[in-house]
Amino acid sequence: MAKLRVTGRRGSTVVSSKKLMCCPRIVFHLDSGEVVKRGCGMRGLFPMEGGWRCFYCGHYLYDPTPQPESMWFHFRWAREFWRVQNDRGRDFVNGMPVAGRGDTLPVRLVRDLAEKDPPEWFHQFLVMEEKEFTQYLDQSAGG
Repeated sequence: MAKLRVTGRRGSTVVSSKKLMCCPRIVFHLDSGEVVKRGCGMRGLFPMEGGWRCFYCGHYLYDPTPQPESMWFHFRWAREFWRVQNDRGRDFVNGMPVAGRGDTLPVRLVRDLAEKDPPEWFHQFLVMEEKEFTQYLDQSAGG
């Protein structure tokens, strides 16, 4: 990775490097009416494993063709903050009630999260839809 060089321009500090890209501003309009904004629009994206991260706002853009090992790391890391609880037949994710199932990952696969290398089912998880993946798991458990 190229070293960043800080230079002064008329009283401000600017980070310059040939590898930095512009952080795109992305706006999502949710069904609830909430508007979610990502990205700062500044030239601060630098390459990291699995994608690009903004030096200024921390926005992360994933590589369109990431390696399964990199995705497994991010999947395991995200699961650390995904706490599902069931109280009187209702699922809660991080204390918030959710409609439907709070966790689509079967309990028997949760123990695989301790592994460093991605298990065989994870490759299928990345490419299949939820119904297809459930059928795949049923077939692999039965056979």
